[in-house]
Amino acid sequence: MAVILSTASGKGGVGKTLITASLGITLSRLGKKVLLIDGDMGLRNMDLILGMENDCFYNICDLAEGACFLEDAVLPVTKNLDFLPASQKESWETVFPAAMDTVLDDIHRHYDYIFIDCPAGMGKGIETAFRLSDTILLLVAPSWSSRRNADRLRPLVGKGKSLKYVLNRFTEKEGPALSFQEVYDTLDEESFGGVIPYSVMADTLGNRGEIADFKEKSAYGRALYDVLRSVLKDKDIPLSRWMGTLRLGDRENEEIEGENDRNKNIEKPSGLSWHSSSSAYKWRRRR
Repeated sequence: MAVILSTASGKGGVGKTLITASLGITLSRLGKKVLLIDGDMGLRNMDLILGMENDCFYNICDLAEGACFLEDAVLPVTKNLDFLPASQKESWETVFPAAMDTVLDDIHRHYDYIFIDCPAGMGKGIETAFRLSDTILLLVAPSWSSRRNADRLRPLVGKGKSLKYVLNRFTEKEGPALSFQEVYDTLDEESFGGVIPYSVMADTLGNRGEIADFKEKSAYGRALYDVLRSVLKDKDIPLSRWMGTLRLGDRENEEIEGENDRNKNIEKPSGLSWHSSSSAYKWRRRR
């Protein structure tokens, strides 16, 4: 029987879909059989992050309505990792909750872990996902509005469910955004699930539809692994390790940004160039 986890955030824009996919990828690399479910009816995005936007011929609503078979709707991503897309036509207001129960009943025995990427905001989709899940992950970005929005979802978590706050897109650099320590101090130890640093690498890969290629030994990959240990194994990760991961993330981002700047500053060849084999100037097309 699969352990079912939902990731939610209140409002959007905190990197929830990217983190959901990345957590599933991390578990699949550890040999666990994982299913990613896009629960954002009408506004799905996980297919883009996974680079599978052209492969989604069926979706979870088709499966719930019996319009297709399991193997038609569930798409293989990488070894041990599958994906079930959301509908782009339906909304949670038109989806019959019992149909989702049937889908999960049929599918959960095939996996070790199932991640449901919840829609932003509040409503029927969040309530259904929370009801079906064993563990709820509330993602918080470095702003007080994000922190408050996550808290507003807390009353929707039923009794007997595990609830963890996961802080995302944090950095140790000084700036207008809240620091990790400022947000961490508002949480009790039992509800803190970990912090994931802002990663230029992850954002780039996600925009390219290649998030499955992130480096597991990067600060981003290290944080994901520690979050899973904290949430699923109830491991006590020292605060110093989380802080060290944030500092490592800052260094990695600086290296990537520095390399990008160097590449931009490389002098491009001019339109006219001298070729030693010719006594005349020839036109060289700019790439």
